[in-house]
Amino acid sequence: MERNQSVEILKALADETRLSIVRKIACDTAPTPGCELSTACVQQLSQPTMSHHVNLLVKAGILGVEKQGTKKAYTLQREALASIGIDVTKL
Repeated sequence: MERNQSVEILKALADETRLSIVRKIACDTAPTPGCELSTACVQQLSQPTMSHHVNLLVKAGILGVEKQGTKKAYTLQREALASIGIDVTKL
């Protein structure tokens, strides 16, 4: 993995909100619908703020996106985290 991508991953995980999103998705065995993230992780955040955090995680390569009809579902890209030595089970 490139050094720049490693830096982007670490920067994205440095935020407590984004870390809580990753923790939530790490516990799920199936893709997590975006609407579930809003209610399960951080109820005090507005939808645009939540989208901003999720988009940063996608851009960093931490989350993958699957379209399910008109909605999106997110999966954790465990390989990206493992490539820089992060054990998802210990987040």
